Amino acid sequence: MCAVGSSASAQVVHEKGPYVGAGLGLNIQEDNKFPVGGGSTSSYDPGPVGIASFGYAFGNSLRLEIEPGYRYNSVSSITGSTGGGRSQIFSTMGNVIWDFENITTPVLPLTPHVGLGVGWAHVWEQEGPHSGFTVKGQNDAFAYQVIAGAEYAFTPSLKFGLDYRYFTAQDTSFRVGPTPTARTKVGDFNDHSILFTVRYSFGSPAPAPAVAQVPPAQPAPAPAAAARNYTVYFDFDRSDVTPDAKPIIQRAASDAKAGNTTRIAVTGHTDRAGPDSYNQKLSVRRAAAVKAELIKDGVPANEIVTVGRGESEPAVPTPDGVREPRNRRVVIELQ
Repeated sequence: MCAVGSSASAQVVHEKGPYVGAGLGLNIQEDNKFPVGGGSTSSYDPGPVGIASFGYAFGNSLRLEIEPGYRYNSVSSITGSTGGGRSQIFSTMGNVIWDFENITTPVLPLTPHVGLGVGWAHVWEQEGPHSGFTVKGQNDAFAYQVIAGAEYAFTPSLKFGLDYRYFTAQDTSFRVGPTPTARTKVGDFNDHSILFTVRYSFGSPAPAPAVAQVPPAQPAPAPAAAARNYTVYFDFDRSDVTPDAKPIIQRAASDAKAGNTTRIAVTGHTDRAGPDSYNQKLSVRRAAAVKAELIKDGVPANEIVTVGRGESEPAVPTPDGVREPRNRRVVIELQ
């Protein structure tokens, strides 16, 4: 069961930029009826399918891609008898894909998608001979496909998925008959494919509206001697200290040196986009980056203790998989 995030603080940050991908899986070809002896039906064994994809995400849930592919099925029977031969399809498709990036699931942050593709198929058919039945030849045909699936973001750039594709090559013709010479119109080749996919994006998430990205205003700073806690924020999936954060870290270092502080606790946090294990490591890197800045500002390293909390202590509670800028933070506490 899927739930659409409706919290005012929840944000949908769309993928944007070029990507590459690949898929491997099982292809099931529907039976074909050939015009020999009143009609002979060929059935096929399930076979392998492989695809690659080269695409671009536009930052608004829309993706366009080019997809070369290969499908193979051996002939299992011809009109109830033992078969023989094979069917191969090489294809090049142009796909339009829509990602439902505002949907999350209770168990995993899956992103469903649907798509349509059109393109070219080169069908290579070799069947028989069997009781006067022979099909030979190659044929180029118009092809289209319907796509549905879902992806899991292992990291913001690396995604694993499961796809279904209904693929059809239209109006094919081959040399059919006991002594095949003339080409005969055969019809469509229809295939059902289940693929395990992997995709890597070279771009970055498209920013949400600026008003949603800006962290809440900080209270007016108390006098230096009284200030004890400081919070700095990070960009999505980044651990480098931003220019806006450096003055806050400098103020914390100055207050620490002036206030007889014996210990400084630096705690890193993340939002809930991505796996727990990845976010835990990211929070540790953020805390380490702030510690390095404090040392540069004159705080002794032995007075700084760092810890990463991952996504376990959000400042703003959100569903799993939601990107929230106010949770991407490091808290500096003077003790």
